[in-house]
Amino acid sequence: MTPQIEEHLSANMILSKKHLMINNFFGGLAWGVGSVIGATVVVTVVGYILKGLGVFSALGQFFQQFTVQP
Repeated sequence: MTPQIEEHLSANMILSKKHLMINNFFGGLAWGVGSVIGATVVVTVVGYILKGLGVFSALGQFFQQFTVQP
């Protein structure tokens, strides 16, 4: 084991279980929020690109032929 890993493990042994659980909870919460924000940005950018290429209007025309007209 490297000295950095040993130092990290010994630092975690000093922490109480409550403190460790709280840190892990907030770390997981931050990771989840960051993932959602990142995915939102990616989907938005891809949506704008597809809109600019006219993919949505082509899909709309394609599916319009399957709708029932009154």
